[in-house]
Parts: sequence; C-alpha cells; structure tokens
Amino acid sequence: MQDQERRIDDEARRIMVAFPEVFGKPPWRIEETNLAWGLSCGKGWYPLIESLSADLTTIVQQDDLSRFQARQVKQKLGKLRFYSKGGNDRTADRILQAEFEAASKCEHCGMHTAELKSLGGWLTTTCDDCAAILLKSRS
Repeated sequence: MQDQERRIDDEARRIMVAFPEVFGKPPWRIEETNLAWGLSCGKGWYPLIESLSADLTTIVQQDDLSRFQARQVKQKLGKLRFYSKGGNDRTADRILQAEFEAASKCEHCGMHTAELKSLGGWLTTTCDDCAAILLKSRS
C-alpha cells in the first residue's frame, strides 16, 4: 500500500473498493482526486454513504453514465457533502436525499436523534451522547 493510501481508514477503503463505478479504482492519488483522503466524515455516516453508493451504482449502470465519478465525500459545516461529476438528475436527487438524511443522523455513532451543534467552534451533526464525549475530549 502506498503511503498516500494509508490516509484512508479500513472501513472507508472497503466501501470505496466495493463501488468502483462510483469511486473509481485505487490507488486514489492526491494529485488526481480528493478521494485520496478517503471519506472525510465520521464513521456514523458510513452506512448511509454505503447505501448511497449502492444506489448510485445502480443508476450509473441503468443510465449508462460511464463518466460518473465521485470527487470528494466529506463533512463541511456539519453537513454531509458528496461531490461528483458526470451524473444526471437521478444521481443528483439521490445524493440530495442522502445529504438530507445525514442532517438528522449522528456523524459519529449513526443514531437518528442528531442535530447540528456547535462544539467549541466546530459544527457537527451529532447526538447528545456523542456531543458530550466530543466536548470532554477537547477540554
């Protein structure tokens, strides 16, 4: 494994490798894609991203979107962001649906009782339990 690829945790790598129609094939080089950083969000959103990736794969195959490519997946200002190119209305709608779902799902543990919170100046979508843990770890 190249040094650059060590930035991607094992679960993110598993998801990315499982859906080459969405993420392309490794290696993901920093010079070529922001996917070299893996899934830049909490693991609580990984199941949501995996489900999204499965649905996007189906759409890509059904609509013959050979140019579709995820460019970056991250948390920004407490919200899930899934940037892509080469898609269509169906891929855009499915991505928006996932981003909307993430708005009520804890980025850290995946619970559906989360809301956007500011923790020490950082915005995150989190449940109360994870917020308490995060605040404690930062003090």
